[in-house]
Amino acid sequence: MVHIVMVVLSSYPSDPRVRREAEALEKLGIYVDIICVRLPDEKKVEKIKNIEIHRVIKYASNKENIFRYLFYSFHFMVAAFFKLQYLNLINRYKLIQIHNMPDYLVFIAIIQRILGTPVILDLHDLSVELFEAKWNHRLLKLFIPVIRFAEKISCGFSNDIITTSYGFKNCILKRGIPPEKITLVLNTADNNIFEYNNTRKFVKIEKSAKLLYHGSVAKRFGLSNAIKAVAIVQKTIPETTLTIYGFYEPSHLNELKRLVDQLELKRYVKFNNYVSLEKINEIIDESDIGVVPYFKDSFMNLALSTKSFEYALKGLPIVASRLPPMKSIFDEDCVYYYDPDNHEELAEKIIEFCHNPELRKKCVEKSIEVYQAYSWPIMAERYCNLITKYTGDTISK
Repeated sequence: MVHIVMVVLSSYPSDPRVRREAEALEKLGIYVDIICVRLPDEKKVEKIKNIEIHRVIKYASNKENIFRYLFYSFHFMVAAFFKLQYLNLINRYKLIQIHNMPDYLVFIAIIQRILGTPVILDLHDLSVELFEAKWNHRLLKLFIPVIRFAEKISCGFSNDIITTSYGFKNCILKRGIPPEKITLVLNTADNNIFEYNNTRKFVKIEKSAKLLYHGSVAKRFGLSNAIKAVAIVQKTIPETTLTIYGFYEPSHLNELKRLVDQLELKRYVKFNNYVSLEKINEIIDESDIGVVPYFKDSFMNLALSTKSFEYALKGLPIVASRLPPMKSIFDEDCVYYYDPDNHEELAEKIIEFCHNPELRKKCVEKSIEVYQAYSWPIMAERYCNLITKYTGDTISK
């Protein structure tokens, strides 16, 4: 019986990447423990098939202040460290997988690493670039050398590194990480949840277009541009709505709500808390266009959107800002792109998409074709091959 443990400063099962990977291993017959945080109404310990979740601290929604984030992450580290030691006595883990952020979370496994247990660091995001994008203040930039050092020693400490985009991989290669140590596992859609909707009708939309965004909501994700675009679209396609399901940075949510009030869009822009992926799957079927309105910065120029893959797999037409990570996967035949700084162009693209059902259909057909080369079964095989390098090919089921 093979046991591994994952540690993540996030919630489970709402973190889609952790869920996909854990379920892929569970299908191999591997028993997976997950040490994570707890959302309201979640149990401290929960078992789903051969995946056991241990929620050690409460989730904190407000982590915008760097010092609050550091306190939160160190609080989790301490709780996760002691939980790991206890669980390891019972399960004798063959592998420990740490999901960033933060990178330094890997050091909760220092005892096991010294004793020979392999440690994998899964870099969901690059800390240096994300810090620059999130806390772009002159005094806070003094932290950047420390963050670079933390990333370097965390990667050095780990036996292998997984990362999530070509941009991220190229960055850490330039920082001296050996290529043989890096495995690229893209954040693609979970085929067990999302299925292509072959009943979608492509007709001209002249009223009540339904726009959708789901995922993280912070300034860099560009929802302010999407809201401004909705105000313009209303003049041509009345009753157009933008529905948002997300994890929100509280101060930015307040900014977006003020913008909605200013533009008199309260009826047309709806803010919802994040819901399960199964529910998102249903909501996509009810939507007309998925928007990915990211701004351009040092981080977003590298990060690849999971929702893009989910929309593509579901057959939802996509309007997105023209950024390198997205363009590296989906070309102009797949996605209707616009300049990331231009909300007026975003509005134009939405209107053109609504008025041209053949264009929407063509983009959907091309995007699902492109998606096949990056589908989760392909990524899961790549991921499982890395894990079984340490656990062995023969696993008791």
